[in-house]
Formats: sequence, structure tokens, C-alpha cells
Amino acid sequence: MKPVICIGAALVDHSFYCLSGPLLGSSNPSTYFRSAGGVARNIAHTLAQLDNSVELISHFGLEPDGVWLRDLCSSVGVGLSHSLFTETGTGHFCGILSPSGELYTGAADTRIEGVINVVFLSQHSDFLSLGSLIVIDCNLDVPSIAWILDFCRAHGVPCVIDPVSASKASRLADVNLENVLLITPNDGELAALCRTSAVGGKTRIVHHLLERGVHNIWIRRGSGGSELFSRNGVVKISARDTEVIDTTGAGDAALAGWIYAWLRGKSSRECMLYGHTLAEIILRTRGTWAENLNSKLLESTVLNRRPQ
Repeated sequence: MKPVICIGAALVDHSFYCLSGPLLGSSNPSTYFRSAGGVARNIAHTLAQLDNSVELISHFGLEPDGVWLRDLCSSVGVGLSHSLFTETGTGHFCGILSPSGELYTGAADTRIEGVINVVFLSQHSDFLSLGSLIVIDCNLDVPSIAWILDFCRAHGVPCVIDPVSASKASRLADVNLENVLLITPNDGELAALCRTSAVGGKTRIVHHLLERGVHNIWIRRGSGGSELFSRNGVVKISARDTEVIDTTGAGDAALAGWIYAWLRGKSSRECMLYGHTLAEIILRTRGTWAENLNSKLLESTVLNRRPQ
């Protein structure tokens, strides 16, 4: 089975759950939880739990946090033979969450830029050409993103991009997006994907991205549902009411669900349905991954979610 290759950040997440509404410029009483994080790592972890062959290309430090993160990835079957392990410390993300589990603000020290770079990636080009799909997050620097997209076009490997955040989505504004299979912005990230002086408004930005060669643009709005735009039109799916314990990692889970379904030849609507369903599972979980997740659980939950 050809592997899904995920390239991007592997982080240790530090989440602080405020006991009351968080306030700026003040110390907020909270409870603390440590979890594995990083967009590419989260996607790889979930796909591995769902019985996919997955390889993660990322950076891990050799300190205790890095060893813990590496061992957790390996325990669920994520391949790490093409990742980089150095004395440079593992990256970290700190999230401040409201009592309802919504992210109030966060800060990331990814440590990945400058080490997972074009020189490093080119050394793994033989392996990259074997991928069934390459998934990248925008924690990578612009030259690395551009190199991977050029490589995917040259070798006929489909590529999916997660913008990560509005600030990092801007790294895609000037790169060649021709033949990108899917990009997954929220509304804030969507505007950053293009030079706003040239385009503005959702419809115009989506049209501009399609003209740049992106096949699918999946705009996710959390409880507001999602829309997938392509040259064939738009598909919309609403979000169901669900218990929310923690929103961290829900978007990464949604993309993992979409990829799981796409690999199995599902339609655009079905891919979105799998994504929504997997996000709901993670929303009800503290942290970025559900320990009891497997393909049987996902399939049965999707079946129950479909209208009868």
C-alpha cells in the first residue's frame, strides 16, 4: 500500500482551560492538559488509527518531550523513518481555552523552519515519489512549500494543504498552486491566501484560487458547517449540535476524515461527511486525538449520522 506522507509540524500541546471567561492582561485560573500536537502530526496520527499506511516527515528533539512525542507516534503506527531527530528542542504550542473548550488565543514555537527545508526534502525525493498523497501544513517555510508543490506536479502525486492559521496561510499567496487537490481554509485564512489588494470577498477569492489551479477549496466554519468549492460547483454540509469539550485538533481531524474517504473513492459530499463526523469525535475529546478511534468506530458513526 502506498503511504500517505504528511509533512509539517510535530508539537507538544500545552492547553490551559480557563475556569471562567479568559481575560487579556490578567492571570486566568485554569486547569492544564498536555497532548500531542502539530497539524501534520495530528493528521498522520488519526490516519494511522484508521488503518492507513502513513509516514510523517517532521522534526523531533531528543529531550524527554521529543522522545514522548516520537514514541506516541510510533505506538499508533506512524512511520518516522524519514523524520529528523536533533538536539534542537521539540516545538511547542500553548493554547488558552474558554470553559466551553473554544480556543481564545494560542502561541506556537514550531522549530521546523530551517531544518525541514529544501535541502532536507530533496534528500528524500525517491521516497516522496512513492506517496499515494502528500499532505503539507504551512508551518513549513515558503521555499519548502513551493518545492513540494513543484515535486508533486512533476511526479503526479496529489497534494493537500492545510493553511494552519491566517498568518501562515499568507505563505501561499505567491506560490504556484496549480494541480493542488485540496486546500482547507477557514474564513480568516481564506483572505490570506491571496493578495487582498488584487481580490476580495469570498466568491472572488474562491474563483481566484480555482483559476490558480486548485481543484477543491474546503472552507470550514466549525459549528457553521462547511462548503467545498470546485469547478463542478459547491457542496454544503451543516454541522450537527454536539458536545464540545475541546476544539483543539478538530480541524485536523476533519481533514483526516476527508482524506480517509477520498482514498476509498468516496464522493465530495461523502468525504465532507466523514470529515464532519471525525471532527465531532475529536470535539468530544480532550486533546487532539481519541484513544478509542478506529475505522470501525468511524464507519459506524458515519452510518448513524446519515439521514435515514
